[in-house]
Amino acid sequence: MKKLNLSGFDLGFIIAFAVVALLGGGAWWYLSGELQTAVDDVGKADADFKKYSADSKYHVVVSTSNGKTLQANIDLLKAQLDPLIETKLLPKENKLHSIEKEDPVAWKHDLDDEVNRLKTAAKLHGVTLPRNFYFGFSRYQSLNPSDEQTAVLSKQLKGVEELATILINAPVKEIKMIARTYEEDPHTGGGNVSAPTVELDHLGGYSFNAAGKAYTAFPFELDFDTTPENFRNVINNLIQSPYLFVVRTLSIQSDHPNSPLITDLDRLAGPPPPPMTETAPGEVAATVSTMGPQYLFGNSTIKVKARVDMIEWKAKSKDE
Repeated sequence: MKKLNLSGFDLGFIIAFAVVALLGGGAWWYLSGELQTAVDDVGKADADFKKYSADSKYHVVVSTSNGKTLQANIDLLKAQLDPLIETKLLPKENKLHSIEKEDPVAWKHDLDDEVNRLKTAAKLHGVTLPRNFYFGFSRYQSLNPSDEQTAVLSKQLKGVEELATILINAPVKEIKMIARTYEEDPHTGGGNVSAPTVELDHLGGYSFNAAGKAYTAFPFELDFDTTPENFRNVINNLIQSPYLFVVRTLSIQSDHPNSPLITDLDRLAGPPPPPMTETAPGEVAATVSTMGPQYLFGNSTIKVKARVDMIEWKAKSKDE
């Protein structure tokens, strides 16, 4: 019998072949198991689908007629919603969709004019404003924006104009602050967190784009003092505005936090009236009131801080 002599190269080749064969076999065994598991999952899903689509107790019956019914319902909803988009979300008085960028010097001139107009209106209505108040645009008292920044700034200015007019016409007692997000700055840090600044009217964060870019929400924060009755005017005018405002949060603090006690009633009523004087038959005895009308509720001043989003609707109606 002839002795087989193997070189080191041959041994290495044989060992490598054996290792590759073992690895290949292991991989085949593992992948075939995974494939069988996937096939079983698909079979189970198919069985569940047939079960739920065929059994009426699950109230899910997949058929051509049901598909047509679903599409008819969708068309009906669109027919009802499209007119609302035109009248409520995109009324003719709402100018946000037509705003474009403009010359920075012209924009700054418009800003100054609008600030002066609002200050004059506030004075006529007896509304107190902080000194050097610039309605959320204090950054641009001595600065001009760039061309590309003017479009979004004009949209925010339109929102501030509408909000300030609502507060002034209510009228509130004092406007302490109107803050806005600095949309003109680069949106860094995840897109919803802005870098801190020294301006008091800077509201942190940025605008929010809804799914599918149906709308953009521009946040504002209002800080003002008013009466409960005039606060109703503020909320009502926000609802009636041609611009779509959504009140996100309200923080309200009254300067009369405690309700009157029973023991306070005599003090509120004042001293008793003098005795009735004698009168002729048929006449009413005259009494003199020493106190005017006294209010138990509703005569307080409330401090309000409101987070309000202005919605720029972008989704198109069916006709468009």
